Amino acid sequence: LIGMGLHDEKDLTLRGLEEARGCDILFAELYTSTMPGLDLGRLEGLVGKKVEVLERADLEERTYRLLEKASKRRVGLLVVGDPLISTTHLHLRLEAQRLGIESRVVHNASISSAAPSISGLQNYKFGRSATIALPEERFFPETPYEAVRENKGRGLHTLLYLDIKVRGKERHMMTAGEGIEILLRIEGRRREGVFTPETLCVALGRVGSPDCVMLAGRAGDLAGMDLGLTPHILIVPGRLHFLEEEYLRTFGGS
Repeated sequence: LIGMGLHDEKDLTLRGLEEARGCDILFAELYTSTMPGLDLGRLEGLVGKKVEVLERADLEERTYRLLEKASKRRVGLLVVGDPLISTTHLHLRLEAQRLGIESRVVHNASISSAAPSISGLQNYKFGRSATIALPEERFFPETPYEAVRENKGRGLHTLLYLDIKVRGKERHMMTAGEGIEILLRIEGRRREGVFTPETLCVALGRVGSPDCVMLAGRAGDLAGMDLGLTPHILIVPGRLHFLEEEYLRTFGGS
């Protein structure tokens, strides 16, 4: 399992590139996240072989096909970010172990560490994270609101991942503005003062890329701002150290 990092094929580590080139078969999983600068042709030229892009079902429902190949040949799976952040890939490695198939992990940058880093917020002051899900007719989870409430009560920052919906060939990636609007809708129902238009937020776009953008400010102001192309991610800060405050003013415009 080879981590690809955050932006494009150049984010592969030297170890990751070496492992990829040494594989007989290479797959890539691009559905749990996306790399805005990735070009499949350039990636194949870099590793020197064809890369087959897998669908979600290939890893979640047809794992046996991948493992059958891995039992006979050296198979590599390229994953956005760091390979084992997704439980899908934990399951894959556990299944390989049960079948006696040796596996290794080549780590890389993950949004889980890169977002706190670029935001200037101290990583040990983050509480539990959550995902803001796109609401559906009978599905409007309030887990991210609960996470923010719990963390703010302890003075901790909250990292909020933004949902990705894939329907056939269509993919919708939630923007930071959409995420803020959803949290404000939950606040409208709960009225607990956890996430209001005055709440300080940090909105990040395309972390790890040359055109990474960071905006810090009131939720009500950020909701209408355009961060450009996805992926985006959202942070709700807790109690701020004076250096964190200065960093957000300097680099986030707050």
